[in-house]
Amino acid sequence: MKKIKWLIPIMVISAFFSFLILRDHPDVTLQNKLFITVGASLVSAVLGFILLKEDIDTVDPKPSKEKR
Repeated sequence: MKKIKWLIPIMVISAFFSFLILRDHPDVTLQNKLFITVGASLVSAVLGFILLKEDIDTVDPKPSKEKR
């Protein structure tokens, strides 16, 4: 569940920038732009899934709630 809250923004950012870059190429059809955008977001999600490990909290651990 921890990975999904990181993968969704990665996919959205990747899709946004791929569509932004493809906007300047009028020779590419809209259907191909959509295929490229979906492919870019899926590839970025797969890479993020592989690179993000289960122990995300070890990089930035949450503070413990100990009573003093």
